[in-house]
Amino acid sequence: GDSADSFFIVESGEVKITMKRKGKSEVEENGAVEIARCSRGQYFGELALVTNKPRAASAHAIGTVKCLAMDVQAFERLLGPCMEIMKRNIATYEEQLVALFGTNMDIVEPTA
Repeated sequence: GDSADSFFIVESGEVKITMKRKGKSEVEENGAVEIARCSRGQYFGELALVTNKPRAASAHAIGTVKCLAMDVQAFERLLGPCMEIMKRNIATYEEQLVALFGTNMDIVEPTA
């Protein structure tokens, strides 16, 4: 996956979040499954910033979308002490992946 350098807040429009996984049937034509949709006021891209790992999901604009992009430094300044809380909640993200995909080991790193 791509390295994480930004966090995004949707100002208008809708963004589809997908992840690739192997060996499952309910996938889209490109081998990815939709895991979320973000609309006005919602955000995406935070997990890779919190974990310091490459992105595990891809974001796709549904029509015209306007997002606020925040770099890593601004993201960390905004969160301040909450960053530690988010890092502690990484286990919850892992549990969500297992619930969605059966196991987090089935997830394939996205290409480009």
